[in-house]
Amino acid sequence: MKFLLLYRDSQDPKDQPSAAEMQAGYVKWKEWMAKYAKEILEQPPPRSGPRPGGARAVCRAGAVTDGPYVEGKEVVGGWSFIEAESFERATEIAREVPMFKSVEIVEVTTF
Repeated sequence: MKFLLLYRDSQDPKDQPSAAEMQAGYVKWKEWMAKYAKEILEQPPPRSGPRPGGARAVCRAGAVTDGPYVEGKEVVGGWSFIEAESFERATEIAREVPMFKSVEIVEVTTF
C-alpha cells in the first residue's frame, strides 16, 4: 500500500526551534531516513518546501483565494511517499518522524 506523509509544523515564532535544536533534529531526521530507506519511495529535494505566498484554494463555487491562510495554525513543511503493508504500519513509521509537530497520513490508491 502507498501512503503520503504530510509533515506539518507551526508558524508561530514561539514554536520555532533554536539553531542547536535544528541541528539535533536534522541528525535525527537522517537517522529516521536511513532506518526506513526501504519504505520511503520518494522525498522532496533538500531545502525545498512550500513557497511563501505560493498557495491558492479553489472552491467549487468558483472562489479563488491566495495563501498563506491566517486561520492555518500549521502548514505543510514537507512530505514523503512511503510503501507499507497496512495503515497501522504507516502509522508506526509516522510516529517516529522527528522535527515536525504532526504528520498526516493519507492512503494513496489508483482507480
